[in-house]
Amino acid sequence: MLSSRSRKANELVSSLDFSQSIGRDASAYVLGQLVELGLGSELTAVSFDPVQGLLAVATEQGGLHIFGKPPVRLSWDLGRPLKIKHLAFRPGAGFLACVDQKDTLHVFDLGRIENNKPYRDSSLSLRAQITCVEASPNHPHLLLGGKDGTVDVFDIDRGVLVPTSRIPNCWVQQEEILRRSGVPDAPPRRHIPVCTDVKTHPLDLNLVLIAYDGGVSLYNLAQKSIERNWEFVIPPGAVGGGNDTEDTIFTERRPPVTCLAWRPDGLMFAAGHEDGCISFVCVSDDNPITIRTIERDAVNKTTEEDLFAWNAKSPEGRRQTACREPIFRLAWSSFEQETMLSRATASLSGAAAAAMSSSEIPDLPTPDPPYTKGETMLTILGGLLPKDPPGIHTLAFPPYVAPPNTASASSNIPYAVREALKASIEPTFHHIYPTDTPPEDFILLPRSSPHFSLSHDPSAMIITTGQDRRLPVLAAPHASRGIEAWSFPPAQGHPRPRQLRLPAQLCWNGPGTCVSARLLNVQTLAYRRMLHQFDMRDEDSDRIPLKGGKAFPRLRPSRTGMRNHVPLDNQPRIVVSSHVDLVVRFFDVSSSLLQADRNDAPSSYASTSSTPAASTAELKPLLTREYPRPLAHLDLDIKDVLLDPSASGLEASRILKERPWELEIIKCDFAVHTCELAVALSTGEIILARLGYGDLRDLSTIEHDRADAEAELDETISDALNGMNVNSVEANPSAAPPRRASTVNPTPSRLRKGSVASASFATPSRDPSDCFIDLSVVLARRPDRDGFRAVGAFLLPPPNSLKAPFCIELADIGFFAASSGNILLIADLRGPEVLLYDDPTILSYGKKGKSKTKPDTSTVTSLKWTVSAVGEDHDRQPRLIVTQASGTTRIFEMANVAGGWVVSEGPVTFQHDSVKNAIATFVLDPLGNELLADPLRLQQAMNQQFAPSHKNGGFSSLWVVVTPMVISAYFNINGPRTAQYEDDTASAFESAAVVLKDGCPVLIATTRLRTVVAFSLPSLTQITRMSFEAAIHTDVGTLSIAPDGDLLQFIDPLHIRLHTIADIGRPSCPPSLELWDPTIPVPSLTNALVGAASNLSSYLFGYQKKVYTGSDMDAILGGPNRKPAPVRRRATAATPLTTPQSSAPSRPAPTKPRLSSSQNELTTTQSLLASTTEALERRGEYMSALQERLGTMANDAAKFAADTKKMAQQEAAKGTIKSGFTSLFNR
Repeated sequence: MLSSRSRKANELVSSLDFSQSIGRDASAYVLGQLVELGLGSELTAVSFDPVQGLLAVATEQGGLHIFGKPPVRLSWDLGRPLKIKHLAFRPGAGFLACVDQKDTLHVFDLGRIENNKPYRDSSLSLRAQITCVEASPNHPHLLLGGKDGTVDVFDIDRGVLVPTSRIPNCWVQQEEILRRSGVPDAPPRRHIPVCTDVKTHPLDLNLVLIAYDGGVSLYNLAQKSIERNWEFVIPPGAVGGGNDTEDTIFTERRPPVTCLAWRPDGLMFAAGHEDGCISFVCVSDDNPITIRTIERDAVNKTTEEDLFAWNAKSPEGRRQTACREPIFRLAWSSFEQETMLSRATASLSGAAAAAMSSSEIPDLPTPDPPYTKGETMLTILGGLLPKDPPGIHTLAFPPYVAPPNTASASSNIPYAVREALKASIEPTFHHIYPTDTPPEDFILLPRSSPHFSLSHDPSAMIITTGQDRRLPVLAAPHASRGIEAWSFPPAQGHPRPRQLRLPAQLCWNGPGTCVSARLLNVQTLAYRRMLHQFDMRDEDSDRIPLKGGKAFPRLRPSRTGMRNHVPLDNQPRIVVSSHVDLVVRFFDVSSSLLQADRNDAPSSYASTSSTPAASTAELKPLLTREYPRPLAHLDLDIKDVLLDPSASGLEASRILKERPWELEIIKCDFAVHTCELAVALSTGEIILARLGYGDLRDLSTIEHDRADAEAELDETISDALNGMNVNSVEANPSAAPPRRASTVNPTPSRLRKGSVASASFATPSRDPSDCFIDLSVVLARRPDRDGFRAVGAFLLPPPNSLKAPFCIELADIGFFAASSGNILLIADLRGPEVLLYDDPTILSYGKKGKSKTKPDTSTVTSLKWTVSAVGEDHDRQPRLIVTQASGTTRIFEMANVAGGWVVSEGPVTFQHDSVKNAIATFVLDPLGNELLADPLRLQQAMNQQFAPSHKNGGFSSLWVVVTPMVISAYFNINGPRTAQYEDDTASAFESAAVVLKDGCPVLIATTRLRTVVAFSLPSLTQITRMSFEAAIHTDVGTLSIAPDGDLLQFIDPLHIRLHTIADIGRPSCPPSLELWDPTIPVPSLTNALVGAASNLSSYLFGYQKKVYTGSDMDAILGGPNRKPAPVRRRATAATPLTTPQSSAPSRPAPTKPRLSSSQNELTTTQSLLASTTEALERRGEYMSALQERLGTMANDAAKFAADTKKMAQQEAAKGTIKSGFTSLFNR
């Protein structure tokens, strides 16, 4: 039977309706996914289109992602969770080809986007296992190297394989020659040579270089014959790659070929080998010019030191197996230069070349000399020794100077030519791009040229890396491979490369693997403070040069349909995420990023085309910012704090230096008003940081500190390079210095899996001041920029396990609370100063002395700051509500004494069974507003501006408690219970929040079985139950609910999704996209370069050879029975520009030269021919479409006539039978 107090409380609360009819309308709740963060799987392949400026990324689960300008991003999948092995653009044409692990080829048309994904233009199951893919910008044919040694030709335009152009296995005959010659190590007849790489000649498209495990073949596509074969033999006694033993060093060795790279002039090529060697070969010579490793030349020659090193008396001087890794990838780059040929071709191409040189996003700055004098650069992946630091190595070569024409007695090149070629591959300097883990792949990003194997004039390089053994190993599925971007080429004399910023979706893999994330609504003033000193120029200055695509805003359909006006959803939202590399990152996910104004299009993104289509596109409002938008200047790297000398007393600092894989972030909280950040580590220590403005007063000190940091990094890289002297001959590669401490790879048994750091936490003293360490002297990485600065560290014992309760709670009024198990800490952040350290196993000591009450030793499960009254105490004061697993609740009051804050004696303590294991608590006022601890309510409490509670019958607050099975509401926090909801299903509540639904508060709770439940307030009546989309995940994961109804779902590090329950019109993600721009022409090789290649071939081969162009190869590879191209509903492509593209082409002249009358007539004639050809091609397409339609109509007409005739016959037969029976009955 209820007491009078309980009855009165129930009568007061039952007459209230906070949610009202708007919040209790079940049809107004729609659970929908807004965007998914990250790639969703392990990264497997990367490709780049320099003409359109698009980057493609493939994943292990069949996902494909396209990135362009900051707002341009499109994701889709193959429809089946199959790993994508190979990925390639047809540059400039808008086609993306990929091969999955089932060796099925898929081609997507980026010019046709349907249902937020590109149209699948063709799909074909290939007959052999594909090992390499080669795409050319000059013709629409794809070369597919197979494990059976053959190379298939796929016609992208027609979507079919061309069997007549298939290249047979060119190395079978060579192996038969070896067997008949009696070579001891000749492969058996059952061996099938494997095709490992395919590369097209940079100038003569008719020649294809094919790498096999036994050697290299040069194949002529037009004549369907082998031009030349190369074997790479290491003679007896030569050191080679250093992987041989004393038994095999005196035999002939043929290291398998792993990769190829043409020099841009087509004279030479480089072949990487399995033993870590690189062979340099002239196409007109049977023998290699030289064979080298990264640090040593001429490893195919026997030296005295190599021979006697095997018999050295001392173990230190005796040669051992080097264990060098293979060469995995090579890229031979050239750079822009100003020559007579380039000036002549630039004067003839004029405006066309100028159009190609313009870009919508400014490229990265062009490096200083010596890359403007014809030098080339070879980029090498692999070939390292175990003692070498991981990274990508580059060798710079001088320009090739051809000797006078000399005759040769043999079929090989003359001696003078050989010496000149050898001099052109002697490195002038050596550089390394350092990575924390061994790199797995790389691609270069050219500025605009799609030729020369996508390695001409690159401005950036993307590197994919392997798993970092120094990071914690997560039990949940995650992507361990990382991805980095660097500026390219490196500058001589400056070993420090510049790291570039990748699109936000690529930052969630590898070291950026997310372990937790929270979605928060930010006030406008705090949001502006967070974006201080952050504009578009700072955002795009360090981003990789992606200039492709356009993004236009569009509205997301709501329950009431499409809205005609701009959405009113302008609430700033941020995502605060913690990652395994001990970095806390901030992302802006506000809907305003997906909105654009017509006057908001910046000039850097404006199109330079003058076509009507481009003018129409310019009238549309363009999106200019990335979504989610990374706020990189706010990132807090905990490693920088822990490695500072002032943090040496922390247990986390010691573990980071000794066992970094045992340290991770377990909790993170952010105060949205005061912009304070608290980060809890697995050692129990909590780092407190505060947002501060950049210090611009003493720039000299800032530059001095920055110079010291750069000098330290330069010294580290220089030491690594000095240990790998390129020009030195290493007599004993096994004599290596000890491995650096930073590259220690722990064994799997030492990795952290499901346990916390083995920190020896000392029992804290009874003085609360010993629980805080001042870190305000820690130097910031960029003191001139806004960002978070460390303030201090609070010390708590570490949790017993990862699932043990560990709570932190920041208040927006300068208070902080944390708990580990049953230990509680309360601090005032104005000092900072620890006000209370409560350990139930010992007496509690605070600023007011001992507390002699009998303690409750159960663990703390929830903390909540509020400014409210409690029970009969009607004073509004800052209070901390602490709930424990036993159901005990303690309320600590903060009292202001003499200008300082203390914890009042004797916390209010009470117990309810329905509060056991509480996961969330909320305090509401009589109007339904949540009583948060914010500056406004603190000021009202200090000035006593609250309405007196006696007017509401003593009703001042309503306390809502959410436990795994029960939701309860209590009158004035410690008063009688007014409402309760018990879940009768098997699901348990995991998180909850008070959400404003059109201004009316409702309670949103999430369950373990992928459901979201809405409750009315204060009656706690269920309004509706929403379910997430059916997926392979049985768990809903961890959800962070924002006050506006958006929620962030963290299933695992691979699946982080942003949802909403608010059925309002808002911008859609992804927005309306245009990935392929038909107005951008594809640059082609000029006639001058073709003629130069022809003259070069006549000089080398002794006779004039025809050099084939892209149109010639299209006809040759297409075959005699090539069917017409299908009619595609795409925008009209631009005519390819004839721009100077050579091994070192030049940029066009800034002004267009005056042309003579004959040149004008020639230009006019070429324009007329081009337009006539285009009109004829379009007429042919129209005629083909018309013929198909007429044929269909004829077939339909014939079928209709046949059906009509048959029906008439049937009706006539029926009439005859009917008349016969009628006459019979009439008789």
